[in-house]
Amino acid sequence: MATYLLSWNPKKWEWSDMQDDIAEISRNGFFEMQWSSGVTKKIKPNDRIFLMKLGVEPRGIVASGWATSEVRQNVHYKDKSRKALYVQVRFDTVLDSSAVFPIELLLHGKSYKGVHWTPQASGMTIPEVIALQLEKDWSKFLKQPFPVRHIEFADEIDEKKTYPEGTVKQVKVNIFERNPQARLVNIRKYGASCVVCGFDFGKVFGEVGKGFIHVHHLFPLSKIRKDYRLNPIDDLRPVCPNCHAMLHQKKPEPYTIEELRVILNKTALNQNSTG
Repeated sequence: MATYLLSWNPKKWEWSDMQDDIAEISRNGFFEMQWSSGVTKKIKPNDRIFLMKLGVEPRGIVASGWATSEVRQNVHYKDKSRKALYVQVRFDTVLDSSAVFPIELLLHGKSYKGVHWTPQASGMTIPEVIALQLEKDWSKFLKQPFPVRHIEFADEIDEKKTYPEGTVKQVKVNIFERNPQARLVNIRKYGASCVVCGFDFGKVFGEVGKGFIHVHHLFPLSKIRKDYRLNPIDDLRPVCPNCHAMLHQKKPEPYTIEELRVILNKTALNQNSTG
C-alpha cells in the first residue's frame, strides 16, 4: 500500500457539496467521489489518500480516504473538450475547509522534511516513513476540539533536553497498528460513550473530554494476522479506559463486552443490597 497526496484549490474548483459530503460521512462512515490524480497513473485500489487544500487560506490537509479504483481517464472537470486522469476515492474524513490540518506543521516539522507539500498537481507520493508519521499526527489532530487554536505534536524526542525524572530509553516492540480511520468510523457508528458502563467524558468533563474514548478490539490483536481486514463496525467497540482495563483482566483471552456488563451489574446490585 502506497500513500498519495491529492490537491484541491478552491480558486479552481468550488466544492459546493462539501457540507452534504461531511454529513454523509457522519451517517455512513464514508462517501465516494472521483478526484484528479494529476499526471499520476500508478495509484491502485486500497492506496492511502490525503487531500491538501491549497491556494486559499487556511491551507492544509482537509480530507483522507482510500483509493477504490485504478487511475482512469474522464472528461476534464473544467474543459469538456479535454480528458484528465481521475481516481475514485472513498473518503473517511472530510473537514470543514476552515478547520484544516495546518500546512505549517508539515512545512516546519522535522518529521516532514524532504516532501514538497505545495505541489502544482495531484498525485504526489508520500514516502512510507513520513506517511506513518502523518497518520499519527492526523489522528491526534482529529481528536482535538474545534475550532483548533493551538496544537503541538511532540512525538520526536529532543535528545538535548534534560529529563529530571529519568533517562530516555529506546524501546523496540512488535505491535499491531491500530488504524485511526477505523476508530473514527466506529465512533461515528456507536458514539463516544462506553458500551459497558455508559460513561461519557464529554458530559462529565465538558469540552476537554468531548469525543475522548478508547476503542476495544473484540477480536484479540495478538491473534490478528498480517493480512487481516478489520471491519470498524463489526470488530470494534468504544469503551472507557477503566472498562478497557477490566476487559483485559481476563487472561489469555479478554472478557467479552457482555461478560463485563454482567460483572458490573452484579457488583452494583451487591452494593445496593448492602447499602
